[in-house]
Amino acid sequence: MSHFFGVLRHEFKMAVKRPGMWIAYAVLYVFYSITVFAPSEVGEELPATTIEMWQHAAMIVFYTNMFMVLLGGILAADRLQRDYRLGIRELQRSSPIGQFTYLLAKYTGVWAAVISPMFIFVMGYAVFYVARGVSPLFLAIMPVVILVMGGTAFAFVVAFSIACPLFMPVRVYQVLFVGYWFWGNYLSPEVFPTISGTLLVPSGKYPLYGFFHGFPGFFSKFDQPIISTSQAIWNLAILFAIIVTVLVITTLILHSQNRRA
Repeated sequence: MSHFFGVLRHEFKMAVKRPGMWIAYAVLYVFYSITVFAPSEVGEELPATTIEMWQHAAMIVFYTNMFMVLLGGILAADRLQRDYRLGIRELQRSSPIGQFTYLLAKYTGVWAAVISPMFIFVMGYAVFYVARGVSPLFLAIMPVVILVMGGTAFAFVVAFSIACPLFMPVRVYQVLFVGYWFWGNYLSPEVFPTISGTLLVPSGKYPLYGFFHGFPGFFSKFDQPIISTSQAIWNLAILFAIIVTVLVITTLILHSQNRRA
């Protein structure tokens, strides 16, 4: 267990020390602050009831997922390849830590690192809500929504961002990932063939409607899908099953590479 947390801490520290990550997230922070979350876009009315607080929290996370999770997937794509470039994989092979333990620790460290800027931004926005008069309960609601919607989305894309560059160039994967992210999550299946209408989407759409009551009343003029709690649960279960499968397959690939080395 000590080896697991050692790798996790090392990976987290290495990732959060990258200035480029914070600069990229800061650009998105400014973009969201002056466009997506402008009062003209989300409405002037503040949440008054508990249900409205859940709705506003879910709306904020759903919107931030669109670009911040995309950025997290791009940034995570070189983390395993970096070990090969720096010769760390050779050191890992000679250490007592198991292959799956190493991969899981690395995966968890990368996940924690790339979600941290979004967590800080969204919690900062929650503090802004409270400063404007919303109940402090909003500060307790927001982390739950971040974990369910943002945490799952980041977990899904980080798994693929670690695995896929093992058999394709990092830059190729990043380009394909950007295309997948918008095609598979945000295009309407009524307009273009896509999986965005299935339970395979990690964007947070299913928890948004199934757990957190959909968008606030400001958006009542728009059509909102009817998604049940059971559908949201199935969505999360399927995503986590895919994550585990990807990590297991990645472990087998690394084992195979080690035997050939």
